[in-house]
Amino acid sequence: MFKINSYVIVIFLVLILLVFYLNNNLYRKLRITKRNKKRGVKRNMPKELIKEFIGKVCSISIFNDSFGVCGKIVAVEDNWIKVVPYKSKTEIKLINGDMIRDISVMPDKYQNKV
Repeated sequence: MFKINSYVIVIFLVLILLVFYLNNNLYRKLRITKRNKKRGVKRNMPKELIKEFIGKVCSISIFNDSFGVCGKIVAVEDNWIKVVPYKSKTEIKLINGDMIRDISVMPDKYQNKV
């Protein structure tokens, strides 16, 4: 018949061990996040990323709101974002950072209008 090279067997065993190790590592991370959710550990809003949007007109989508908010981000403090809506220059809205689904910057033609 044919001979199986010993290097092929060793490489095959190393690959199998690597797959088991990576799978176990992924499972461990998943277990930790589930445990943290049960304990009520909250993830903090990434303020550093949102500070890049200060002074820009953005569209902010909120989880439990069907429309969201479109306006200029004025300030970010703790877990709250202060927004001046696009149509109103006197109204100010405070948005909880935990309720934000996504933020997108509006095109340049909207940036100078607020």
